[in-house]
Amino acid sequence: MNALKAETTGSLKLTCLSVMLALAGLNSATAQEAVDTEKLFKEGIFLREQGQVFSSIEAFETVLSNNPALNRARLELAVAYYRALNYEQANQQAQKVLDDPKTPENVRLAVLAFLAQIKRDQVALAAKPHTFEGSISLGGQYDSNVNVGPGGAILPGGLILDPGSVPKHDWATVVQAGATHTYNSPSVVRLGETATRFLWQTSAGLYQKNYFSVTDFNLTALSLSTGPVFVAPDKWRAKLNLQVDGLWLGGNFLGVYTSLSPTVTMQLKNGELTWDALVLNKAFDRDIDVGRDSNYYSTGVSYGHLFLQGKLAIQGGLHVFMEDASAARFSNDGWETFIGANVVTWQNGNIYGRYSYKDTKFDGVEPVFGISRDEYEKRFELGFGHNFKEGFAKNWRLSGSWQKTDNTSNVSIYTYSRHIAGVNIGRSF
Repeated sequence: MNALKAETTGSLKLTCLSVMLALAGLNSATAQEAVDTEKLFKEGIFLREQGQVFSSIEAFETVLSNNPALNRARLELAVAYYRALNYEQANQQAQKVLDDPKTPENVRLAVLAFLAQIKRDQVALAAKPHTFEGSISLGGQYDSNVNVGPGGAILPGGLILDPGSVPKHDWATVVQAGATHTYNSPSVVRLGETATRFLWQTSAGLYQKNYFSVTDFNLTALSLSTGPVFVAPDKWRAKLNLQVDGLWLGGNFLGVYTSLSPTVTMQLKNGELTWDALVLNKAFDRDIDVGRDSNYYSTGVSYGHLFLQGKLAIQGGLHVFMEDASAARFSNDGWETFIGANVVTWQNGNIYGRYSYKDTKFDGVEPVFGISRDEYEKRFELGFGHNFKEGFAKNWRLSGSWQKTDNTSNVSIYTYSRHIAGVNIGRSF
């Protein structure tokens, strides 16, 4: 989809240049129009630039029905059809201007460039209705608190933990693999005044973490997701994703997570504003997890902005959440926020940093302690990435990260600190 966006943005820039050149010639080549025709012509341009592309088409069509030889209106109509992603009509209208012997030579050159761009976009849209992508990565990881234990064996108040509850550290291998199929519909979907492209994406993924010693915490996740995607070039994109995750912990089946997540992103000048939501059902299988079955809900917004010609990206966001579990002690609600930055620091390489804060309040009373949990989590993360463009590692990406999590709770057994550091190498194909 990023490639589609880049291609379309480049196309529109070329189109604007072509039209500016063309209008410079056609305005001098045509006679003075009647006042009502000129008014409708200007209205068509205004509507198009305001994003009301289909109303713009109607205005230019009306002008041409009364003045079929008015080529400046015909060329503007071609641009409107182009922005409506109707490449066939854009081609027909531009070709009529080109075939007119009265069209000045400098304008003909601009129209030829426009027609070539239309042809390239037509070919790109129709060439690959189905695309397949795969990915794989291999890595190693060190975890200072695999079992998420509290700071020590003796808690405030004199409570002594058994050895299995104190923090355990270990190394692990991490393997990830995935495959994605995207259907690119050649048809254009009209949503109000906006022409959108329709896609359908389906993905399957595997995540496997194996610890060297603390194998009870080995984690396996198998994921399958599918859903529609709508893209309005240079305006917005929207996605609705249905996902099912099967989870295994320590080699034993843990449960199934089923989620539905809509996302809408508005493209702004050098930035993007995103709204997202999540509805997640957690269904556990083990007897030890009785009471944890729940429905989780969250929603929020985030904003990202590019600086320094795209070399620096900063993003921040805020979300609220609520979880309704079978047992009240697992039900909770709260909010979280984050801010992060990504910097291109060398050729084909970047570093990034992220900080997040999460505040959670639980409903039910904790056994033994006799109070409800009230806690907050702070998480820091630093990382890097490098894409190899040549040599034996060509097309592979090396990345690494360090993450620190501090969770503070009024129930001392849930207060902990955790460090995770890892490095991996992967690629897409």
